[in-house]
Amino acid sequence: MITTRPGFLLTGKTTLTIKRQGAGSYVNGRWTDGTTVTPAPTITANVQPANTRDLLLLPESERTKEWVKLYTSDLIRTMNEGTGGWAADEFTWNGYVYRVMRVKRYQMGVLDHYMALAARVELTPN
Repeated sequence: MITTRPGFLLTGKTTLTIKRQGAGSYVNGRWTDGTTVTPAPTITANVQPANTRDLLLLPESERTKEWVKLYTSDLIRTMNEGTGGWAADEFTWNGYVYRVMRVKRYQMGVLDHYMALAARVELTPN
């Protein structure tokens, strides 16, 4: 079976640097996050603001965050819990840090890609 990766030639694309952590583990009964993957992986993605329909599928408490939608043919990960789990991917876009919260993988044999929803990481005052 021949598979192709979409190039997003008609819709536009941007290069994002992903902050990705390796698998975490328990040390003396306490969870320890994995180390950050170096060098940081880069992906090419089409980034769009999440639309009203996307937001209505979220819990009401999540709708007030700023959300973006990514379309990419590169691997993008959300949090994986449990033994050997990892933290969600994060990226910077337009000066803000976003965390990947939901990922859908479209594996059709032709134009395989991922669609991800990412929420802006809350800013905390110093």
